[in-house]
Amino acid sequence: MDSPAVTDDLLAEIFLRLPTAADLVRASAACVSFRRLVTSRSFLRLFRSLHSPPFLGFLNHNGFHPALPPHPSAPAARDVSLAADFSFSFLPFHDTWIVRDVRDGRVLLDRVPKDGAGKESPVFTELAVCDPLHRRCLLLPQIPHDLTAAVEHPLRVEFERWCEPFLVPPGASEEETEETSFGVIWMAQCKTKLVAFLFSSSIGEWRAIASQGWDDLLLGTGVSTMSSRSPVFFGRQYACGYFYWVMDWREKLLVLDTVKEEFSIISLPPDYRRPPIAIVDAGEGRPGMIALRENIADGTSELYYTIRQNEGETPNHWQMEKIIPLDSGYRYYIRGATERYLLLLRSEDEPISSSLEMPDLECFSLDIKTLQLERVCRLKHHILSAHIYTNFPPSLSSQTL
Repeated sequence: MDSPAVTDDLLAEIFLRLPTAADLVRASAACVSFRRLVTSRSFLRLFRSLHSPPFLGFLNHNGFHPALPPHPSAPAARDVSLAADFSFSFLPFHDTWIVRDVRDGRVLLDRVPKDGAGKESPVFTELAVCDPLHRRCLLLPQIPHDLTAAVEHPLRVEFERWCEPFLVPPGASEEETEETSFGVIWMAQCKTKLVAFLFSSSIGEWRAIASQGWDDLLLGTGVSTMSSRSPVFFGRQYACGYFYWVMDWREKLLVLDTVKEEFSIISLPPDYRRPPIAIVDAGEGRPGMIALRENIADGTSELYYTIRQNEGETPNHWQMEKIIPLDSGYRYYIRGATERYLLLLRSEDEPISSSLEMPDLECFSLDIKTLQLERVCRLKHHILSAHIYTNFPPSLSSQTL
């Protein structure tokens, strides 16, 4: 009696259970029928919804740094670095753009335009959303004047910019439901208030989402706005439907609820004295927080991981999950984070040498689910921040624009 044939539906169920994208790529190479199934649009959409994209490298002002062997994502990172254009040569005036955010295979860049008198305007920059793997881009329209009129006395945030644009994760806004749809939030921290606008690719327009005074936002937090110094928040991070920024001179977090489109301010957990910290997705809709701690007495370092609890009546209760010890004899730096991954740099903890040659910096990724550290690459220069790039291998990736 003949054995029953293995149907495409059964094969799809098997392939969906493969643990990594690399396993799926190897399975698809076995025969033509496997490849046809794996590369179908419906299967890839389902696979990507069930699996987090791997850590492939990071972007900074010196370009793309792929994960190198023995990192488990090194083969996919090599393929992406060969196929993609991280110099963004397909953009007009491609050498004047600066990377501002990276998410879901898309890169948000901006450039400072010049007015009629030839002067630069670093507040309302030109924005472009790019898919470097498929070499596509979309130039965003300028924010309408009836919206920009709300921006008064903005404060500088980074890169000589007086604004902060960033990508909105899929599903964070009800308007962004299609696979190629996306949102961009433009935010300005002004002297007396916070202003933010949202661009939806579905309708191709900007609209206001928030304009709140610091007096109202800081009410009840114990922070006074009577002094001449305005609060400044930095180090934007995202997890579980919320964006977070750390206050520059107090242990406070600025929080943006992407569903309600409302800002609020909360306190850092008591055990967290000061940054650097990273906000991650701890699972079950709970954000996690990782702090880097140095023990001066014995020269050791550790990552302190806590998770915010959803149950109970305490509104801001964080519970310690794990302390991750790090190799001694090094200085460590948190330089990037996503919901799933952390980018960590380390250098030898030695006295400053008179030599002009800087020692190599080692880069590591930390997988939040497994808490495994993997070496990414080495750098010859220090970096203050970087954008982690996650995506699937080219054969499993679809156009995001």
